[in-house]
Amino acid sequence: MKRDLTQVLPIIPALAIFAVLAYHLNFTQDDAYISYRYAANYLDGHGLVYNIGERVEGFTNFGWTIYLILLGVLKLDYIVWSKITGFLCGVGVVVLTYAIARRLLRDNAIWFAAAAACLAGASQSLAYWSPAGLETAAFTLAAMFSLYWYLKRSPLLGFGLLMAVWIRPEGAVVAGVLIVAEAIESRGWPRFSLTCALGAFLFSLPWVVFKLLYYKSILPNPFYAKTSFNLGQFMNGLEYTGQFASDYPIYAAAFAAALVMSFGRRLSGVGRTVMVFAGLYSLYVLLVGGDVLKVHRFHLPVIGPLAVLVVLVLNHVTARLPRKTQVLVVVLFLIAALPVTYILPRGFVEHYNFNEKAFTEKMQFKAREMKQSDPHNFSVAVATIGIFGYELLGHEIIDMLGLTDSTIARYSEDPIPGMETTWKEQKHNTKYLLQRAPDYIIFSTGIKPSAPAERALLLYRQFMDSYRTVGWYYKHPKSPRGVISSAFKRIRPIEGEIVPVYPVEYVQYYKTALDYHTKGDHANAVKYYDLAAKASPQPYFVYLIYQKAFSLTQLGEYERAIGMLNALLQRDSTVFEAHMDLYRFALVMGDTAKAEIHKRWLQQLVPWYWPRIESATQAALRGQQ
Repeated sequence: MKRDLTQVLPIIPALAIFAVLAYHLNFTQDDAYISYRYAANYLDGHGLVYNIGERVEGFTNFGWTIYLILLGVLKLDYIVWSKITGFLCGVGVVVLTYAIARRLLRDNAIWFAAAAACLAGASQSLAYWSPAGLETAAFTLAAMFSLYWYLKRSPLLGFGLLMAVWIRPEGAVVAGVLIVAEAIESRGWPRFSLTCALGAFLFSLPWVVFKLLYYKSILPNPFYAKTSFNLGQFMNGLEYTGQFASDYPIYAAAFAAALVMSFGRRLSGVGRTVMVFAGLYSLYVLLVGGDVLKVHRFHLPVIGPLAVLVVLVLNHVTARLPRKTQVLVVVLFLIAALPVTYILPRGFVEHYNFNEKAFTEKMQFKAREMKQSDPHNFSVAVATIGIFGYELLGHEIIDMLGLTDSTIARYSEDPIPGMETTWKEQKHNTKYLLQRAPDYIIFSTGIKPSAPAERALLLYRQFMDSYRTVGWYYKHPKSPRGVISSAFKRIRPIEGEIVPVYPVEYVQYYKTALDYHTKGDHANAVKYYDLAAKASPQPYFVYLIYQKAFSLTQLGEYERAIGMLNALLQRDSTVFEAHMDLYRFALVMGDTAKAEIHKRWLQQLVPWYWPRIESATQAALRGQQ
């Protein structure tokens, strides 16, 4: 019993660190709700689909989605239990890091292995993704088990690889990496890893057959939506991997040191295997361009192995020191290394953690308000389909990026020359989208087109003519006064030949103007609205005119702005924001007759929003008295 406690106690600090970080960062990633919607549809009797009647494999975590369904069959809350399971898998990753380090260091293991576990436990990326509801931690655990069983030469490796590929397609990459590692280590035919990989493949065949029969494809649809082999993808991969190395320089330094030791034959064969595993898997991440989700999600499978490499290097450096001195060095190393491991990525991690929580809250709010204000069975096109789609079960949701739409994913339109964007998701098919004529179109950043699929819409007259914004009052975390949460609603039929007629320069200038608007720099916003108008053929987009008028009011040019708003409404009376502004101006000037006209329009266009407009306007008027 005493010996058992001696083996277990050293890992307790690592688990405590991990638990505290996971609790602090706890959130549910928007993409997790894609799998939740598949599970909900299946449990409701509609099959393994995102949209009822559309068989598209819009997820890359088949086994994880089946696990969610099983939880639902057992009448358990699959959202809650997916988060609990992810946390427990993160715990398992820390434990396996300790176990692998113990195996490599043997008699001198406990203190060094505990140090490796503490490094893994203090890696905020692991703590970030474990309770996020995705399969990330479960896949990382399967990859770690595969490495552990490979090092033990256990036939359970086949099971580990089966679990890895069942959870994510990258399980095949784990198998390939271990096959190459054995070939390098043995300098011959990698019989063991190949045999285990073959066994995993054979047991995967029923799943492959199901996918072929049900989805008519082996590869999941996001593979077609996200994958593009070009220089841009490689540069994205360099940036993604570079961010990981800069946030965790101890891991990068340990890998470099292990590589040098390997060339000098000062690294054991088993240690070299761990190094090759970490290196080849990181190379795969680089070549595929990293991940659109930040915080090092794709690098999680190498965090444990890299932590093991850190202590292998440390053990080599201190090998000739007395045992007590080695222990002291390990303790001093942890005192220095743990703060570095926590502090360097902290700003990066917390930035995305805050933004993701705010984003899912905003999209959940919008979906619920839309459902409450529109009782019809409406359809929506949106670039971020996670929690929004889950809140609108039963409604047709068109993923503008193609994750759950095979037409957009496989038959994307060519990239638009001159269209600048920071989005990695480049796939879009605007003609197809407009042909489907969704009732609503939602941009990821309100009215500002950000993704290529959103910007491309502004090249088409049909979008400009047929869609007008509606909005709901939303109290944003960064805006105590609240903001309008907007969506584009189709108010007219889509008619005519669907071809792009507006120039790219117009879209770029318009987007830049909205960026300045967001920053509060309305002088530059007006400048770029004018450039957009100059580049655009007439008729101008109604929101180009409205946004310029709004910026003019912020600059104090009220008469000019009022003239523009009145002219705009003479052309198109459905722009509710123009009615809202003119209603307020009319009340300020004491023109109750005009105010009443705009009031009736607002009650017709956005009846659910009218009470908020009225209360905010009256509060503002009282403040001026």
